[in-house]
Amino acid sequence: MLVVLLFLTGPLQYLPHCVLTSIVFAIAVGMVDIKSLGDIRRKSPSEFLVALFTAAAVPAIGVEQGILLAIAVSLVQRVNHSYRPHTVIFVPGSTDRWTQAPATLGSQTEPGLIIYRFGAGLFYANVDRFAAEVRALVDNAPTPVRWFILDADALTDIDYSAGRTMSDLLGELATKNVRVAFARVSTFLRTDLDRLGVGGILGEAQIFETLHEAIAAWRGDRAANNPRGAKTSAPQ
Repeated sequence: MLVVLLFLTGPLQYLPHCVLTSIVFAIAVGMVDIKSLGDIRRKSPSEFLVALFTAAAVPAIGVEQGILLAIAVSLVQRVNHSYRPHTVIFVPGSTDRWTQAPATLGSQTEPGLIIYRFGAGLFYANVDRFAAEVRALVDNAPTPVRWFILDADALTDIDYSAGRTMSDLLGELATKNVRVAFARVSTFLRTDLDRLGVGGILGEAQIFETLHEAIAAWRGDRAANNPRGAKTSAPQ
């Protein structure tokens, strides 16, 4: 003990750091779940890349900094998803049910009707993309579009910029004799629509709680303008 106290205190000053590092390393190794990482890679490759990035960042720049950087990357990934959400058009399926197809140019629900779903809330970063796709679908439809029904189930909210763009889009579609309806509108979304003036442009009669109500309104309007009542193969 005397020799240690006299000659070895210098080297021993690093011992607490080594021991603590070893303990943390042993705990960290036990936390690595290879099986779960493999499952993430198969089911969500983008999240798997974030997990690998975090695993590399933590030992390189520190635990706190690595975790904060990983959170930032995850947020960027989430914003990118909101900027480029999945969009689909409802079409009649092989059975008596609706099915979803990618929103490609030239696709249509049935003659004169497009039922469109945008898979994210509308805000300043994605509303121009939304408006451009709606215009393209209407302009490239195989038959003139008379009703455009927006399935608003995924629209949790609309910000001010999106409200202005939506108002302009509704006015533009009105000049093309396209009636726009919102279906599956939640209470919160309805509040945003009214606050931003979009609800007033749409009109009470064009806002529906369910998709079936909107489709029934379309069929009623078509029957009123076509007394012969051409039959359709679309599901009920």
